Amino acid sequence: MQQNEISLKVSNTYANILKIAFPIGIAILIPQLSILTNTLFLGNYRPGGDLAQTEILLAASGVAGIFYLTMVMIGYGLVSGVLMLMSRKAGEDDKLGLAHIFSNGFLLSIGVSFFMIAISFIFAPLLFKTFIHNPKVADAAISFISIRSWGLPFIIISQLANSFFLALSQSKFIMFGSAAQTIVNVLFDYLLIFGICIFPELGLEGTAIASILSEIAYVIVCYGILHKNTNFTLFPIRYVRSIDTALMKNMLWKSSPLMMQYFLSIGAWEVFFIYVEHLGKSESALSQIYRSVFGLVGVAAWALGSTCNSMVSNIIGQRELNEVIPLIKKIAFLSFSFSFIVGMPILFYPNFFLSLLTTDQHLVETGISSLRIVVLATWMLSISTIFFNGVVGTGNTRINMYFEFIAIFFYLIYITIVIEYLRLPLAYAWLSEFVYWSSLFTLCYIYLYKGKWKSSLQ
Repeated sequence: MQQNEISLKVSNTYANILKIAFPIGIAILIPQLSILTNTLFLGNYRPGGDLAQTEILLAASGVAGIFYLTMVMIGYGLVSGVLMLMSRKAGEDDKLGLAHIFSNGFLLSIGVSFFMIAISFIFAPLLFKTFIHNPKVADAAISFISIRSWGLPFIIISQLANSFFLALSQSKFIMFGSAAQTIVNVLFDYLLIFGICIFPELGLEGTAIASILSEIAYVIVCYGILHKNTNFTLFPIRYVRSIDTALMKNMLWKSSPLMMQYFLSIGAWEVFFIYVEHLGKSESALSQIYRSVFGLVGVAAWALGSTCNSMVSNIIGQRELNEVIPLIKKIAFLSFSFSFIVGMPILFYPNFFLSLLTTDQHLVETGISSLRIVVLATWMLSISTIFFNGVVGTGNTRINMYFEFIAIFFYLIYITIVIEYLRLPLAYAWLSEFVYWSSLFTLCYIYLYKGKWKSSLQ
């Protein structure tokens, strides 16, 4: 093998799983710490010395942030489908085919991202004004999303570059873009929220601008590596000169169930946050903090989920079908172990953790029980997301969509009854995460162990 040649095939070992997943985990952890920092800045920002205004900004950040996340996850659904196709080519040791898929995936990602910008400008104001009871929260959310949406092309093509690295089992390169993104985001968050030195005091809008600048930095680093590093000279990436409409249609066909699945999943979370806003400003502000906790404790699960998708596709490309279930079980064990270790300090010292994110003692005192429920829910997530990505890796993306429909159905029924009609305390609202993740796990587990997915690969 030449010095700069990359081995495309993966092996089913704990060492190989960790080798691929560790850089992804670091790459996910760094932005999650950035999100926590953003929440900390907003939680300590007092426009005009008004504490009530801080709660409004936190609530608006939560609702608008989930809307933006919904758009991002639709793009991630597209990228996950492309990752599955690239990983299959990697398992077949087809470098030309892998590069061809990436090139067309890039063009498709650009088109999808601008379509979603248009959707954001049309539907976000209508959604917020119609369903958010507090007009100040609605106005702040609209202002935020009108700026934040312009980051969509940058974040989606960055995800695509990361998927290319992951398909090649070169996930170490993902960390560099993530580090650059976080440094830029934290720096400009601080400067633009509070108005430091020559920078204007923009509050919530400052977080939106800082996030876009950080995503631009991410693109510059990722694609700089992709086109300058000698590891990737074997892959003839040609963007405009490689247009293959038939391939792009196939990508959309394979990815559309995942795009719909992520839309439903995060869209249901948007419904959740709108319902919680109806409970009050404090509940909404606390839920924004919990969203950050979800991201922090779930870092290992998301990293290992992406690893599972890629490795299962690669193993199938090698025609080692009997290795799929053992691989998924190993990854699930690692996922739960890491989430358990990270979650334990938060579970036992919730007061200390909440105090780091807000100076409002009322929020700290009332948020402890719900925070513990959130941590326990991430442990269920840590297993479920691995099995879900295992199903994605088998290539039957439509079955994922059907499972998502069922899980979301139970989830929406629960939150509508518990939050919107019964108006139960916030802790009961967050129990909905158990409804969703346990439903998804049960469906994926049964599907994988029945083995019907094998017949579709023959």
